[in-house]
Amino acid sequence: MYEQLFERNLGVFTPEEQKRIRDARVVIIGCGGIGGVVASALARSGLGHFVLFDYDTYQPSNMNRQITCFSDTLGFNKAVCAREAILRINPEADVTHYDRALEAGEIDAAIEMGDVFMPAADEWPLSIAALGRAKELGKPAIMAYPVGALARVSTFLPHSPYAAECLVMPYKTPYEGLQAFMENPNHRKILHYYRSEGAWTQEWFDAWCESKRPHAQLCVMVWITGSLAALEIIKLVSGKWAPVVAPRYWHITPTGARIARFGLARRLLSRQVRRSSGQALLPFLVKRPWLVRLFTRAIR
Repeated sequence: MYEQLFERNLGVFTPEEQKRIRDARVVIIGCGGIGGVVASALARSGLGHFVLFDYDTYQPSNMNRQITCFSDTLGFNKAVCAREAILRINPEADVTHYDRALEAGEIDAAIEMGDVFMPAADEWPLSIAALGRAKELGKPAIMAYPVGALARVSTFLPHSPYAAECLVMPYKTPYEGLQAFMENPNHRKILHYYRSEGAWTQEWFDAWCESKRPHAQLCVMVWITGSLAALEIIKLVSGKWAPVVAPRYWHITPTGARIARFGLARRLLSRQVRRSSGQALLPFLVKRPWLVRLFTRAIR
């Protein structure tokens, strides 16, 4: 049956490349917006082995973007729904699912479960910490996130910078430290590009900074982000194309698509904000919107 389901792939992939895709195992942490799209796209590409983690259940607010959220899956666990979707596509697929959250202490074990690691948890500090550990363990990993009207996707390999460096977060900081850093409203207010490139409204951005709103997301950008992440995984496991490796990344907006680069200034600032003296500067910045805009342009 497998050969019939994925026969058209052989117009692009050689039989050897398709076999590598079939034999590959991916670990996906979080099966909602990004993770659900990645799982579905990889299943339709013929990837044969999946490990899925998600504690959450579908709610009405997920309907605008999450690929296996329907009126009849509301209240159901997302990892369970992703597994069922994969098996509806390819009944021969091997799918292990955990209907619970990945704990910080389990990151290393989860990374070692597969050939490629894809952290797509809503808890962004956990994903950043996990991307750092994947680099240190020598396992390919994918960073993919949409911010309203902006999408970014990059592959991280052992020689890549840390994801925290690319995103101006504290360098080599454990999960708990990243969590505290990202929950601070003054640190969130520095993310002016959520407004400029992500096209968030000022009202929504202000509420999000105070943890009163979730991320603003659009279906088309979430699905583009997830599809690009799946493409990067297919590149890695098939060996057909070179991945877009950090510090390079996919940069997608409604008006353009390009391969961009996280600049050196980001890495330097990542080391600075690791120190308490560096973090003390952030409240000074956020009180001066023109400095925030200048800061945003300087680290592009």
